[in-house]
Amino acid sequence: MRHRALILVSLTLLLVGAAAAQEIRSEISIQGTGFFPKDETGNNTLQRSTQTGGFLLGYRYHINRWLAAEGVYGYNRNTQEYFAPAGFSRVQANVHQATGGFVVSLPTPATLRFSPYLLAEGGA
Repeated sequence: MRHRALILVSLTLLLVGAAAAQEIRSEISIQGTGFFPKDETGNNTLQRSTQTGGFLLGYRYHINRWLAAEGVYGYNRNTQEYFAPAGFSRVQANVHQATGGFVVSLPTPATLRFSPYLLAEGGA
């Protein structure tokens, strides 16, 4: 059931993104993320973290041709497992991220195939 809901949400966001992409001032982005922690051992305890994937959803609004405002939301689910002589413990955490900031597009010649920019953001 969860997989169906995730697929439905992904398709909806893709279609909304395609519709919003027709407007020149707005951009929508979807990115994949990953957590790849390493296992730790100490004090007779093994801590193992799961490797997991997540996503970032971003929206950028161009105020004019050189300045834009951007907001990004991200989500990952992380699970920590602890093995000790006293027993086994599992802790699951949902990791949320939200950032916002400004993007300054640098002037470039029309023949250049990429568009450099400066990004200043803050978040939690």
